Amino acid sequence: MESATIRVYVVQLTNILLTKSVSISIQKKMIPPHISDLKYRTFYEMTPDLVCTLDENGIILDANKRMLEHFGYSKSEVVGKLCFDFVMPEYKKMVLDGFNEMREKGIGPLIEIQLVKKNNTTFFGLCNGAKIWDDIETSNIYLITIQDVSLIHDYVEKTKHAEKELEKKYNELKKAYDAIMMVENKYQNLYEHSPDLLRTIDLNGVIINCNKSYAQNLGYEKNEIMGSSILKHTADRSYGDLKKGITEWRLSGMISNREIWLKRKNGSSFPTLFSGNNLYDENGHLIGRTVAFRDISDIYAARTRIEQDQKKINEQYDDLKKINFLLAESETRFRSLYDTSPDLMRTIDSDGNITDCNDAYAINLGYEKQEVIGMSIFDHTAEKNMDNMRQIFGEWKSGQGIINKEIWMKRKDGTIFPTLLSATTFYEGDNQMRSNTIIKDITELYNARKKIEENEAHIRAQYEQLRITDKSKEEFLTMITHELKTPLVPIQGYVDILLTDAFGKITEAQRQRLEIIKLNAHTLSKLMTDLLDVQKIEIGQLRISKERHNLVDVMHGIIENMRPTMKKYGIDMLTQLQPDLFCFCDSLRLEQVINNLLNNAIDFCPKENGVIIIKLYADGKNAKIIVKDNGIGISKNKLDQIFVKFYQIDTSVTREHGGSGLGLVVCKGIIEAHGGKIWAESEGPGKGSEIHMLLPLD
Repeated sequence: MESATIRVYVVQLTNILLTKSVSISIQKKMIPPHISDLKYRTFYEMTPDLVCTLDENGIILDANKRMLEHFGYSKSEVVGKLCFDFVMPEYKKMVLDGFNEMREKGIGPLIEIQLVKKNNTTFFGLCNGAKIWDDIETSNIYLITIQDVSLIHDYVEKTKHAEKELEKKYNELKKAYDAIMMVENKYQNLYEHSPDLLRTIDLNGVIINCNKSYAQNLGYEKNEIMGSSILKHTADRSYGDLKKGITEWRLSGMISNREIWLKRKNGSSFPTLFSGNNLYDENGHLIGRTVAFRDISDIYAARTRIEQDQKKINEQYDDLKKINFLLAESETRFRSLYDTSPDLMRTIDSDGNITDCNDAYAINLGYEKQEVIGMSIFDHTAEKNMDNMRQIFGEWKSGQGIINKEIWMKRKDGTIFPTLLSATTFYEGDNQMRSNTIIKDITELYNARKKIEENEAHIRAQYEQLRITDKSKEEFLTMITHELKTPLVPIQGYVDILLTDAFGKITEAQRQRLEIIKLNAHTLSKLMTDLLDVQKIEIGQLRISKERHNLVDVMHGIIENMRPTMKKYGIDMLTQLQPDLFCFCDSLRLEQVINNLLNNAIDFCPKENGVIIIKLYADGKNAKIIVKDNGIGISKNKLDQIFVKFYQIDTSVTREHGGSGLGLVVCKGIIEAHGGKIWAESEGPGKGSEIHMLLPLD
């Protein structure tokens, strides 16, 4: 506590010497015998820091008791000597630079230096200094303080050494980890990008991993599949086959080419062949299995259509099961997939040389596996497809994806067969480009395709006849729509004249019936217009006359025209319209869209307390228009269907709301003809609905 107090006073002393004019009597070129103020002289002597005074040449004029004891000198041995004599050589330049800065500025920098004692031992000190000012500011005497920081310095050096050792061990561990991850990534790449459907399950039949093909083919996101039971993805018709497969797995440790039907998220099912092998942890304990599914929908359909090939397909399927059953278990789950896959797999380098292959590849081509390693991919390519293979190889080397390219392969005995080739790219430790290639034998599909192609000419002729019929239907629809509209014009005209009493006063009952005729004539006219517009949209002949318009002006005109109708039904209309949004558009067609949406909103809003909100604002490079109501709402699973021709949310014979189911189809066609987009949003029945539109801004 006493030592800390003395340090505080020393700091106070230094500050006073730097900031105040202190009257100090110092004789030129003489060692100052004391500091005049007794209080500060006491602090000078008793501070635990090493303190001395120097002249302008660095000659020691005085030193406190602590400094003398620490260096091992008497005062007479120290006074009169250069301060630089007590500094290790490698630090003398730093001390000299600091001393010159102190002479120039009046206060020196804080520096760490190595000093030598009388017994030739050294220590590290934290040194600072400042000029001592007298009344007339002519003093050239400097006060120096030194703190021994050797312990801190040694600790820092030891810490640096420990950090270097730790970094060395970290680099060694990282190198080993990178090597492991390189091998892992190779087989993970094969697993994830295989065109076959792959999944990994635990001992309870719960899916713990799957590849992209599996998730996409079944219509799920990958995270939806994790944790699901395999029964969820199995069609009802294949439950029995699945149980047999599980029994086979428990007895033999593997499954080869068992036919099973999988079930997609949308409920549809499809046939597959699946093979599987056990997975073991590093201690050899069984933890689950990896299963490969091969979609055989095309083969199954061809087998159904071409009965005479059934026997051959069954025989080949049985042979394939026997071959796959003999494949050896792998040391890892991804290597197991590579070796036991029913497809032909090979790994090649950037020169097209085969560096690895699975047993199915070697057997199908008639080689021993060791014969295949080192051969070129062109050695196994049929002569007639050599140019195609060179092109595919070039595309792969340029970074393009290779998926289901048809190539004829050549066996060792010279026979050839058709395949589909897919390739993925990976890099090993040498950073050289390599590929895992999956080759599917499509001999059966090729034969089935030839059969199907024989029927294509007949199908094309039928299609042409249907096209002619469809064209006649379109022409008839256009004609009949026009013919139906023609008599409506005089009907509407005469009704309007009768309602004005031009032909005589009419009774209230007559007026009501004329209003009904007028309403229905208008409805029929709109239906004819919608039918014509839908027809034009479908054949791409809807005319759009675009001009530059301020959208807020267009919206104001529409809204003002609709206010009487809103008032009639007791519906409030609120607007939020951003000004000065310009768009190249057909204002009449846009008015047709907004009127249709507002009429729909009025129809579905509660009367007397209905609310319709219209918004217009900039959304990036588009203008966004929203028509929102507090009406009956729409189920979320029906939001996309309301834009389908003739669709009605309520299709019962007692439905309350009218309409042909064409209005929103026309709206969609008009908005898309402007390069825009339209869609519906709703939180569900009874929660209102919103129609959103995007139109490109000028």
